Amino acid sequence: TKCTPLPRDDDLDSQQERDLLQSLVPMYCDPETEYNEVATLWLSGGEAAIRQLFHSPDRGINGASTFSSGALFLFFLPYTIMACINYGVAVPSGLFVPSLLSGAAFGRLFGHLLHKLDGESGTFADSGTFALIGAASVLGGMARMTISLTVILLEATGDMQYLLPLMLSLLSARWMGNIFNHGLYDIHIHLKNMPMLEPELEAELAPYHLTVEKIMSKDVECLRPFEKVRILMELLRDCDFECFPVVDPSGLLCGTMLRKHLTTLLHQRAYVPGPTPKIDSESFIKRDDESSGPPISPPIITYEILESVYPNYPSIHDINISGEELDYWLDLRPYLNSTPYNIQSRASVHRAYVMFRTMGLRHLPVVDNKMCVVGVLTRKNLLRQNLEYHTLQEEEADLDDDERDSV
Repeated sequence: TKCTPLPRDDDLDSQQERDLLQSLVPMYCDPETEYNEVATLWLSGGEAAIRQLFHSPDRGINGASTFSSGALFLFFLPYTIMACINYGVAVPSGLFVPSLLSGAAFGRLFGHLLHKLDGESGTFADSGTFALIGAASVLGGMARMTISLTVILLEATGDMQYLLPLMLSLLSARWMGNIFNHGLYDIHIHLKNMPMLEPELEAELAPYHLTVEKIMSKDVECLRPFEKVRILMELLRDCDFECFPVVDPSGLLCGTMLRKHLTTLLHQRAYVPGPTPKIDSESFIKRDDESSGPPISPPIITYEILESVYPNYPSIHDINISGEELDYWLDLRPYLNSTPYNIQSRASVHRAYVMFRTMGLRHLPVVDNKMCVVGVLTRKNLLRQNLEYHTLQEEEADLDDDERDSV
């Protein structure tokens, strides 16, 4: 690319513009009098390039222009393509600054176009203002954020006169993007199959006759309040459930235990030897030599120790227990959540959805009218595709019933 003469001090209005001269890159040019426009955008770094595009002087077609339209085009097109490729291959290259930088280049290029169409009348603002609006639009179209981005960009500029154009550009970018697809973060959530629930449940996805018992997971693995180590080891290795209801012999819900807590208890050897306990509905635990169940003993390890390994909880595959310890007993009563949220099996799906959204739940035991566990509800059960499948099944069942009644 060509070498461009450095702006004269007379062409610079502020000390900030004079400071920007220090970041101009004189690649293949005379460092005393010239700089390379394209090299400055590529090699000065993302933060410095954004400052250049926002604040460098641009006097229109008759005065000094720090970056020409050709240099902006040669930077914008390949930089945007490479930013998309880098993000797609899962390289930690960032997304916030590339969006700002590509948007600033496009906005400044658009400002140049308006200045050329306008001539010398000076109707339009400086190209740096268009760079700011372009950066906001691209970033808003990518992330679909409005208020937070407005505040961030206002803090970056320190000028309240940009409040209205920034709000209008961010709202327009969000509205136009929503016409075609979701935001990039939402798209990746769906690609990774993460059970993310939308803020509101659409009415057609949860008709009044669709109840929790129709969508819940029925293959529930339940634990007893007093469980053998061998059973716990086999259960945790054979399934990948994250939450286990704890029930008494009649199936009544006593509480819930999380996988991470069970693995930590096994890793800490929080079990004891003893005779085979007898379990009944009234006392939960009775020993052979006792007429009534013993009271809940103090925990062998405290809750602080139980959570001290966060977030690196032990894996069940890293725990080795053998010999007579497999026949020891683990008392779950001191560690279980004895007051878990639960929902009736005949409750509406909409009610369950609201509970998950408002309470931040990941698991919800489903009980019948006698408080016996009949299933477990998770976020995956409430995903759109799952609700559409069950809604369609309900509609087909209703049609079959109508046909039989008509016959």
